[in-house]
Amino acid sequence: MREKLDIYHEYEISKALLIMNLEERKKLYQLIPIRKLTEVFEDLTPEEAFDILKDTSIEIVVNVFKEMETDDLTDIIQAIDDKEDQITYLSLIDASKRVLIKSLIAFDEDLVGSIMNNDFVAISKDLTVKKAIKEVVKMAPEIEFIHNIYIIDEFKKLEGAMSLKELISAGYDQSQKIEDLMSVNLIYVTPSTPIEDAIEIMKNYNFLLLPVVDKYQKLIGIVSFDDILEALNLESDEDYSSLAGISDVQVDENETVFTTIKKRLPWLVILLFINLITSSIIIGFEEELKLLPTLAIFMPLILNMAGNSGTQSLGIIIRLFATNQLESKKEIFKHLLNELLTGLFNGVVIAIGLFLMVIVFNFIKGQDFRTGLSFALVVALSINIALVVATLAGAIVPLIINALKIDPAVASGPFITTINDILSLLIYFSLASILIATLA
Repeated sequence: MREKLDIYHEYEISKALLIMNLEERKKLYQLIPIRKLTEVFEDLTPEEAFDILKDTSIEIVVNVFKEMETDDLTDIIQAIDDKEDQITYLSLIDASKRVLIKSLIAFDEDLVGSIMNNDFVAISKDLTVKKAIKEVVKMAPEIEFIHNIYIIDEFKKLEGAMSLKELISAGYDQSQKIEDLMSVNLIYVTPSTPIEDAIEIMKNYNFLLLPVVDKYQKLIGIVSFDDILEALNLESDEDYSSLAGISDVQVDENETVFTTIKKRLPWLVILLFINLITSSIIIGFEEELKLLPTLAIFMPLILNMAGNSGTQSLGIIIRLFATNQLESKKEIFKHLLNELLTGLFNGVVIAIGLFLMVIVFNFIKGQDFRTGLSFALVVALSINIALVVATLAGAIVPLIINALKIDPAVASGPFITTINDILSLLIYFSLASILIATLA
C-alpha cells in the first residue's frame, strides 16, 4: 500500500485528505513518511490544514510542525480564530520557530514581516570557496531555497550575495575568499515594507528571493516567490470581493449560512437606501411615463449599459492602483483623458446603433414619424451622455476615495453602479421632459 501511495503527488493526496473521514486519515498517516505528510499539509489552505490537524493526534501534529516551513506554520497559526487554541498549538512548535512565528503574527498582513520566513542560506564573508561549499552542502537538506546565498559579517549584518551557480563556478580556485566574489549591489526590504512594494521589486528585478533586514541591516529573513504569489492571490480575492460588495474576503465553502449573511447583508442594506433615490427619480417623472409609456421600455437598457461601462472603467483603475501606475498628477490626467475619449467614442457608436434600432421599433409600432424620430433621438442622446458620465464616474470616484486614504476597491464597486443608475435616469428623463414639452 505504501508503494502505491508513492506514485501520487502531495497535492493529489491533500485533495483526497479533505474528503476522508477520521478513520481513513489515521490509516493514511501510518503509510506516509512524515516529510511527505508535511508537504501534503503545506498544499492545503491554512484553514483546511488546521481543520484536519485539530482532529489529529498530538504526536503527528508535533512531527508535522517540526518539519513544516516557518511561513506555512505562521499561516496555520493565524488561521486559528480561538486565542486559547492558538496558544495551545503554538506550544507544540519548537522554541526557536515559536519566537519567530510570534513576531510574524504581530505584523499587519499587508507588510513584508507577515510573510517572511527564515529558510535561507547565510555564510560568513571570511570563508574560502572550499569551506563555503561545505557549509552550503551541510545546510542544504534543511533549507528549501538554496539558489541564493547571502553573505554576512560576524554580527549577521548583510554584506553581499551570490548565487549557488556562482559559488560552484568558483570551485576552480577553492582558496578564493567569498568576500572577493560576492556582489555588494544589494536590494533588500524591511519587515515594515508594504507587500505591494516587495512585489514590484521582485517583478522589476526578476528575483525569486528577496532578503529582509532590520534597521541595523541584520539579515532576519527572506521573502520567496511562493510567499509573494500567495499575497497576490489574496489581494485578487480582496479586490473581487470588494467589487462585489462583500465585507469579508475569506471564502470557505464550509462556512455557515449565518456567516455568509453577515458578510453580505450590511452592504445590501446600505445599497437599499441609496437605491431609494433611484426609485424617487422614477416617481418624480411619473407624469412623463404616463404621457410616453415607451420610455419605460428602454430604461433598463440605458441603466445596464451605463453600469457596464462604469464597471469596465473601475476595473481598469483598480488594476492601475494595484500596479502603482497612478503615482503622479500627469499619469492621473492622462488616464482620465483616455477614459473621456473612450467614453465619447463608445457613446457615439452605441448611440448611432441604438438610434437606428429605435427608429425601426417605432416604425413597427406604427408611431408617427416625427414623434418616433424625436424619441429615437432622446434615447440615443441619453445613452451617449450616460456612457460618457459612467465611464468618467468609474475613474473619478475611486481617485477621490483613494485621496481620502480609503481602499478604492472596498468602497467603489456597487456604489459606482448605483451612482450611474441615478445619473443615467436623470439624463434620460430630463431629455424626455424636453421632448414631451416640444411635442405638446
